[in-house]
Amino acid sequence: MNESLKPFFRFVPVSGLATFVDFGTSYLVLHYLSMSYGLSTVLGNITGGIVGFVLSRLWVFQDSQSEKSHTQLIKYILVSAGNSLMNTVGVIALSEFISANYLIIRALVGTFVFVVYSYGLNRWFVFNAKSHEKISI
Repeated sequence: MNESLKPFFRFVPVSGLATFVDFGTSYLVLHYLSMSYGLSTVLGNITGGIVGFVLSRLWVFQDSQSEKSHTQLIKYILVSAGNSLMNTVGVIALSEFISANYLIIRALVGTFVFVVYSYGLNRWFVFNAKSHEKISI
């Protein structure tokens, strides 16, 4: 397998777990705390983002010993804020145009944001791919 693809194959399950935490939090906040779609999405993104950052440092990009943790955290927060904004706006907008289950809308929007935005910025901006070319599974 191409060495440069290995982090991607690690990022997918980590993102899946972070998404599960994100969606679960959103669902609980929406249905049990009766908060809005927008606020539920933001709170879900925050909890999922915490899971994603920790696991990306420890396992995906194996950079837990790095002295750059504060810089990475700031960059991760910036990328996550953009991710949250795109997810939130996308969910609100799509909810206005189609009548589908909230979780289906979240999945559609979240998949789009993941493919177009999330992995690339985490790999090359947050965790700097140049120092991770020889990662093995």
